[in-house]
Amino acid sequence: MGEYPETDGMGGFGSGGHNSKGRSLVEAQYRLDASNLQRRGLTRLGNVSQLSWKDHDGSIGRSIRVIGGNDAITLEYSWRKRDGAWQAHSERVELDRVARNLGGEETYFLCPRCSVRVKRIYGAGVRYLCRTCHALVYASTQERPGNRATRKNQKLRRKLGVEIGLGDWVGPKPKGMHQKTFDRYRARIQIAESEVYDDMLVLLGRMEKHRVNHTAKIRRQFAALPFWR
Repeated sequence: MGEYPETDGMGGFGSGGHNSKGRSLVEAQYRLDASNLQRRGLTRLGNVSQLSWKDHDGSIGRSIRVIGGNDAITLEYSWRKRDGAWQAHSERVELDRVARNLGGEETYFLCPRCSVRVKRIYGAGVRYLCRTCHALVYASTQERPGNRATRKNQKLRRKLGVEIGLGDWVGPKPKGMHQKTFDRYRARIQIAESEVYDDMLVLLGRMEKHRVNHTAKIRRQFAALPFWR
């Protein structure tokens, strides 16, 4: 059984698999990538492989048998709803091939529900369908500006090999890196951190406004009581 690499596992960022509006997140789903299957030879007739995903604790989260084909692949797997009984399921996924400009071809899935050409399909329910059919959203689209700036800040800091904490010293300059390049990274880090602080001020302002309104509401309620008259 080969471990399938195209997965972030379950949980983690956006843990629980849903955003604040209850929509499932792309990052929380098991998924199949057409390019990955093409590299493995699973988009050709006669090739069969058992793929698996690992959850964050290292256990096997889901496994799936992929039967290759020239025009379509077949997915065989077990699925259950919450604590219900496991049920065997089979899904046929049509393939579409597009010629590359420099030769060869690129393989895509045709979503089993809407037939739209896509690179990835997701096991967000009993079927493997495209992101639109499963109504999935990316975690990044649900973030506050400060969250995105924090991730940007950490990514830039990791490239420099420095501490990733907000406000930590940016240095020393990595060996072999030009000073101009280092200064450019440092400037981008400063901009990202400024965005984080700006978003913090917005949140604090909203919290203070909520506190003032809540206090005023309580005072009005007490003023309306008979013993205050």
